[in-house]
Amino acid sequence: MNRKTTTIKNYERRELIVERIVAIPRTLAWQGWTKPVHIVRWWGPRNWTTTVYEMDVRPGGVWRYQLAADDGTNKVLCQAVYREVVEPSKLVYVDSMSDENWNVMNGSDMLTAVTFSDTVQGTKVSITTHFTSVEQLEGAEAMGMIEGYTDTLERLEEYWQLRESNSQ
Repeated sequence: MNRKTTTIKNYERRELIVERIVAIPRTLAWQGWTKPVHIVRWWGPRNWTTTVYEMDVRPGGVWRYQLAADDGTNKVLCQAVYREVVEPSKLVYVDSMSDENWNVMNGSDMLTAVTFSDTVQGTKVSITTHFTSVEQLEGAEAMGMIEGYTDTLERLEEYWQLRESNSQ
């Protein structure tokens, strides 16, 4: 089956929705999104590496991480503060870019909701990101956020499929 990532941009609501059906059980999708040992293997665009400094998946908990281009040309520090955690179906957090002291960069907050739902083919993962302005949405799009989320969801599926094939 040919799976693809779908993207919906709504400028009026200042939101971006990226969805994909991944051929893995919902429990694995959830673990992949909430356990540092897993998320470092697939989070972010291809040819980027994720380092997790802190991941406390509970309301009020913080996830601090770095995305770094494998060629050394770019890196970004980010932190997310969880607002809602409903295992294994929903995560809501405010994701922001940070400076080297973990101070949130002005205007970088993005309210993000990730839902996981069972399907016949596996798990539907839906990422809805709300931006503070149309300009912020356009800036994220120009920086490659859509391609990054597309890569991320493909890599999530590939990671678990590779683990499964290596364990057999």
